[in-house]
Amino acid sequence: MLKYLKERQNDYNANCFINELSDASKYLGILEAKISSYQFDSILIPLLHKKEALSTMYIEGTQTTISDVFEDEIKAQPSTDKVMQEVHNHTRSIIYGSEYLRSNPFSHSFIKALHKEIMTDIVPPAKEKGLGRYKEKDNKIVNSAGTVIFTPPSHTETKKYMDELIAFMNDQNDGIQPLIKAAIIHSQFESIHPFDDGNGRLGRLLISLYLYKSRIINFPFFYMSEAISQDKRVYYNKLTESRSSSYDEWIKFFLKKCTVQAQNLIRYIDSLNELYEKTKRALQGIINSPKYDMITECLFTHPVLTSTYLADRLDVTVSQAKRYLDTLESHHILQGNDKKRNKVYYFIDLIELARRP
Repeated sequence: MLKYLKERQNDYNANCFINELSDASKYLGILEAKISSYQFDSILIPLLHKKEALSTMYIEGTQTTISDVFEDEIKAQPSTDKVMQEVHNHTRSIIYGSEYLRSNPFSHSFIKALHKEIMTDIVPPAKEKGLGRYKEKDNKIVNSAGTVIFTPPSHTETKKYMDELIAFMNDQNDGIQPLIKAAIIHSQFESIHPFDDGNGRLGRLLISLYLYKSRIINFPFFYMSEAISQDKRVYYNKLTESRSSSYDEWIKFFLKKCTVQAQNLIRYIDSLNELYEKTKRALQGIINSPKYDMITECLFTHPVLTSTYLADRLDVTVSQAKRYLDTLESHHILQGNDKKRNKVYYFIDLIELARRP
């Protein structure tokens, strides 16, 4: 039976992970400074949203590529593909969540609204009535082989456990370091498993939102899924162990992944900035038009393009947009496919960078 947090919130020895806590705090500080000095939020933030959505979906067993996502965005008609819908849901959820938390505490209604946002249009019709509602029948946590590894509290006890968890999330005076607290919150949320489906996705999103609310980060996109996805078996094992033993090993793993993710993002931002400056200089010499700045930004916000899409963005004719794209292709900045009509152009350098951990 799952213990309540009041019985467990001090069930850890900080000496067991003091070095990991120091490293995580250090690199999050470096990342914060790096993001504060970065001038291209319109480029960075959407890319990070997409990377996180793909990583959290991978942990749940759904796989697609960032190229697929970019291609979907330039379609004339909105996609009905459930995988793409899940990516878009994730982006809307983090935007909604961060805006809400600027002036409001965590609450049942907020967490339920997040669940509905994340899961809308991706669950089978029979499960739609459960969107934004706590489970109405008991559920189980199983491993990849289908073996039950933990039985969460009964659906009749869900609200009582969530009452306590939400109060814990909102308590700013308990003296628990927020990174440690984020690890405990995630373990408890996943153990309560309050919804029929989507608990993993929502639980990982709540890590980002809690760290943002507690001001460990001032930007609501420090996502853990990318780092976790590299060791997802260990992630599940440590979560399972945290239910029956102390939190020590789980918190140590969590803090290590915080450090890994912060280091990844620091490298990513440096590489993105370097590529942006290099590309901007190249376009300035290639494109004989004052629109080279707009074209550069368009490449970085939508690295998969068609002439129609670019024409709309630049407010030029389709033929002029195609001339721009063909010029960039001839200089090996873009790579086009073999279509004669509705040709698609790929900014491979950015796509490859976005794929890296």
